[in-house]
Amino acid sequence: MASLSDELARLFAPRKLTSPVEWAYDNCVLRANISELSGALKIFPYAEEPLNALVDPMVNKVTLCWGSQSSKTTTMYAGVAYLLSEFPKDTLWIMPSAENARNFSKGRWLPFVEDCKPLMDQCPISASSGKVDTDKITNMRQEFLNCVLTFAGAGSENNVKSAPVAYLVLDEIDEIDPDIRLAALERIKGRREYKIIQTSTPKEEKGGIWEEYIYGDQRKYFMPCPECEEMIEFQWRQKDKEGKMRYGIGFDEDSKMDDGSYDFLKVASSAHYRCQHCDFKILDAHKPTMIKKGEWRQMNPNAPSGHRSYHLNSLYSPAMTFADLIVAWLQVSSSIYGLKKFVQGNLAEAWKEDWVNQDENEANVLESNYERGELKGDFRILAVDTQTDHFRFIVRGFESSGESYLIDFGSVASFVDLDKIFEDNKCHKAIIDCAGDRTQEVYEEVFKRRTHWFGSRGWKTMAEPYRLQQKDPFTGDNKGRAGRGKFLYLHIDKNIWESEIAKLRSQQLSGFFTFTDTPKEYYDQLFAVYWAKETDRSGHIKTVRKMKRSRGDHYFDCECMARALSKFVGIARVDRINAQPIGEQQQRKPKRPRTRQTSESWW
Repeated sequence: MASLSDELARLFAPRKLTSPVEWAYDNCVLRANISELSGALKIFPYAEEPLNALVDPMVNKVTLCWGSQSSKTTTMYAGVAYLLSEFPKDTLWIMPSAENARNFSKGRWLPFVEDCKPLMDQCPISASSGKVDTDKITNMRQEFLNCVLTFAGAGSENNVKSAPVAYLVLDEIDEIDPDIRLAALERIKGRREYKIIQTSTPKEEKGGIWEEYIYGDQRKYFMPCPECEEMIEFQWRQKDKEGKMRYGIGFDEDSKMDDGSYDFLKVASSAHYRCQHCDFKILDAHKPTMIKKGEWRQMNPNAPSGHRSYHLNSLYSPAMTFADLIVAWLQVSSSIYGLKKFVQGNLAEAWKEDWVNQDENEANVLESNYERGELKGDFRILAVDTQTDHFRFIVRGFESSGESYLIDFGSVASFVDLDKIFEDNKCHKAIIDCAGDRTQEVYEEVFKRRTHWFGSRGWKTMAEPYRLQQKDPFTGDNKGRAGRGKFLYLHIDKNIWESEIAKLRSQQLSGFFTFTDTPKEYYDQLFAVYWAKETDRSGHIKTVRKMKRSRGDHYFDCECMARALSKFVGIARVDRINAQPIGEQQQRKPKRPRTRQTSESWW
């Protein structure tokens, strides 16, 4: 009787709950073909809270928006394995395609199960062979003793329609069609107790992991600075003590060579993270201690209860150094495709409008170490936007490589003033907007200066980025029928050049600089134009050009004209790589005099 009593007491005793982190340390092993960190599972300190959230009865959704090499997949392995072992319930694991799911299950998940004793104990044994029953444990469906795990590809809605489940894993949800995800969510509908685990590398703002992160409580990881002990987060772009924007990773300025390229060995050897509070140079050797002392902080107090969302970029990754990241950034910063992959993969941020619509408060990252009025560039362009009673202008200098520098900007009253600006800044060409209610006046003034000046007009859509005409200022003729005196008139596609300036100002394209302490007036107008996605009445999403209230966009327009003209005359054009250096007149063979008068052409 005493023995029976002890056995009953053991059976009905309260269950000792092991935390997911402790359980993972004790039971999980990673093979070399699964992870570079092979051997007993290593849980980084920042992964502990997301794992432990799985047993929090108040949490039903965990969203991981993490960068590459940050142990996102490892954390997911451990979390799913813990739930299946300790709280077994039917689970659906959805991946972008059936092929992805099959390859993942066969090559990574099932080997992981074989090395995890609690999961192996859940596998049914074949009576005939005495080994795991391979009819019930397959690549796409694993019938454990107390639950079923099903892998499914998101290629068809039928793949995710089946019996209800308690655990839903959405892997790389940005690759999964939104309709498929909605169908999968129907599988947990009506359940009181359920868990949704979703991870992905972010892509766009809407419909994926980034949107899920924003919906959640938006947790970020803060750590103490080794020097000042202020709690900081690793940020790619940060504000310094004076409130100016800069890159979080710094390196020696001598690393940049005269031609604008970088000595990557110098960059790598001097790379460090800059503390936002004290400018202390944080090295990779500091990261392990900092991360160990870190904590997650909720940034969205108004989030729905039960949704934990975590953001972590690759600066935190012990596997990636500050040198790795800054060198990769410098190598891809001139490529839209490469930059996009870097932002999504390493910064774990959506390729969203903010990268084009960068706020002017962050614009000082464009500033280079030179003063206003300092003549920069081999070729300088004056670009002018015509107003009713004055002119807005910018002067920008261009290197033959394409790098450009703002030299001056402002407002003047007359063409006489513009002539002085042209002369003082030793400009090579000028371009002016001829649209508006001063068209005839501008035509005639440009005609007087036709040796160096271009007229211009912008269009919403054109068949090409720009098109050159020769226009008679008095008749408007552009086909040579009347009047011999003409000036050069450049039509430009505003969509193309506005898009390019937006990419330059947000550093999607490199080589666009402003002078030290550029006034706010210029930045207000440079960033006045932005783009937003809107849904029309038919439900289609379209991108709409907008302008911030109470601001002009005149300097933005001037930059568009200057950029278009620079390309037109051959600066940094791939078809003119071997052309004679900018600013030098090319020697031409004497030609027979032409009977028809033509305007001088620089190129």
